[in-house]
Amino acid sequence: MKNWKWLVAGVLLGLLLSGLIKLVSIPQKAQSLTLVTTTPNLTHDVDPTPGLIKVHVVGEVKAPGVYTLPVNSIVQDAIDAAQGPTTKAREDLLNLAAVLSDGQRLYIPSSESQSTLEKSQRSQEFTLDSLININTANQQELESLPGIGSVRAAAIIDYRAQNGYFLAIEDLLKVDGIGEATFENLKDLITVSP
Repeated sequence: MKNWKWLVAGVLLGLLLSGLIKLVSIPQKAQSLTLVTTTPNLTHDVDPTPGLIKVHVVGEVKAPGVYTLPVNSIVQDAIDAAQGPTTKAREDLLNLAAVLSDGQRLYIPSSESQSTLEKSQRSQEFTLDSLININTANQQELESLPGIGSVRAAAIIDYRAQNGYFLAIEDLLKVDGIGEATFENLKDLITVSP
């Protein structure tokens, strides 16, 4: 009987060893492995809060005052912030799409003040002691400014006709032929409001 046990034990051991050999010798199917990595953000974070500017809106608007607007706001945005134009406003004299700058004073002219201003300018003797409104000055008045001849005066009038009124005296730098040096000589002699 003892031989019988050894024989059964030997057969079982043989089967076990052959199963292990087959298991080791069978090629295993490789499973694909996906490696996920994150790429660091190499760009600077953009500030989600846009910058703000303050604009002083005066003249023919329903609620004149200082308004805080987003950067790159235009004249129309400032008028809307001031609750819109009055019935006397002359918006056609403005470039409503002009971009505003921080600290700017925006004057909305009226039809009455414009005609009064034009009449008074025609009747008064022109002197350099008074400020020249670059939005309403004629060729002769512009030529009386230092450094402004007939060509530059015509360029100012052409710019005004194509782009609307100047919103700030610094906008004069946008006119061809007027640089920083010329502007420095003019800035204390000119205005954009009546």
